[in-house]
Amino acid sequence: MTRQQVATRLGKSLATVRRLEGVRLRPVQDSRGVHRFDPDEVEALARDLASGQVALWQELRPSSGDSSGVQRSVDCTNCPDLEHQVQALHRQLDDLRAKHERELNELHRARAQHDREAEELAEQLAELLASLEP
Repeated sequence: MTRQQVATRLGKSLATVRRLEGVRLRPVQDSRGVHRFDPDEVEALARDLASGQVALWQELRPSSGDSSGVQRSVDCTNCPDLEHQVQALHRQLDDLRAKHERELNELHRARAQHDREAEELAEQLAELLASLEP
């Protein structure tokens, strides 16, 4: 399943699916770099969400009022700071993933160039050896 399919199945956003990667979902990148999710893993998560066994932190947000973004049973002075840190870490993780993706793409381009050069050298060597034969 693709990210979009997972988001549709769970009724969540793509951003939520990304946040679940490495936590509740473990996608594998295919040869084109598309993240593919195990349908059984997605279905298990969907069942857990539907049964209430799992609640995503975004779902804890109140519908109105509290501007900090999370309902609390007691007033916690640390929560806003911690929420800010979590959001900063999510942004940092997204930045690192984007950087990794760029580096991976560059490595793929360099590998393709290397393969082309190796082919050319092999052809040149074959021509040289053919010209040396009596």
